[in-house]
Amino acid sequence: MVASNREAWHEIVARAEDAGADGLELNFGCPHGMSERGMGSAVGQVPEYAEMITAWVKEKARTPVLVKLTPNITDIRTVARAGKRGGADGLAAINTISSITGIDLDTLVPRPNVDGKTSHGGYCGPAVKPIALNMVQQVMSDSESALPLSGMGGIATWRDAAEFILLGCGTVQVCTAVMHHGYRIVEDMAEGLDNWMRSKGFRTIEDFRGLSLPNVTEWKHLNLNYKIVARIDEKKCIGCDLCHIACWTVLTSAFISTAFPAHRRPRRAAFHSRCNRGPQPGRNCFHAGYA
Repeated sequence: MVASNREAWHEIVARAEDAGADGLELNFGCPHGMSERGMGSAVGQVPEYAEMITAWVKEKARTPVLVKLTPNITDIRTVARAGKRGGADGLAAINTISSITGIDLDTLVPRPNVDGKTSHGGYCGPAVKPIALNMVQQVMSDSESALPLSGMGGIATWRDAAEFILLGCGTVQVCTAVMHHGYRIVEDMAEGLDNWMRSKGFRTIEDFRGLSLPNVTEWKHLNLNYKIVARIDEKKCIGCDLCHIACWTVLTSAFISTAFPAHRRPRRAAFHSRCNRGPQPGRNCFHAGYA
């Protein structure tokens, strides 16, 4: 990540490869510090810039070049396509998400407090995994942008790694989890993934890479008559009543509304499709139905 001119990129490519780098990852995703200086996500949010700089790097590079994509964009595929047009050998997704993590209610200064001020920063860790999976799927399902993809964003276990690979990633990257638990976590992830692969009859990563992509479709193609029913394991139930609270809250807000005529508002309990328990004696379980 350097200034947006050909000479600077040629220089950093040569220095990195002379130092022994086996590949180059172009950071078009960093949302703080660098973006204010025209680097990082400032490049990754403009497809024309991303394509141009990728092409500059490919003029000089002898090793594979990956374009690291920013999630701070309306459609991640636009920059993935630009990187592909620029000659990238692969992609990496996602970088961190621009955010403010919280505010200190004593000082009234958002965190982290840097001499009384703060700024937006890149959010990472387990919370971003669903966003990362969504964007990986978008890229790998698009023929104009799909390239070998290195997935990242909230990966902390072998299960996380398997999910990214199932959506088409050939490799994965881990940062936050390693910072928390150390590099040994990678050995645990490799062992867990290997055990799962054996249980499924997969010999190599390629045997299951991308297998989940055909199972993602547009909302309009879903069977909206299909019922996903919550089933409660009575043996594991600790009586916390969270299911009762959720059931009551959702159904009362959905059904007891002035939008319904008074004679159509719920007055009795009945079985419904949210769970399979029906009215629960002693719990006053509210399963709305029309009287």
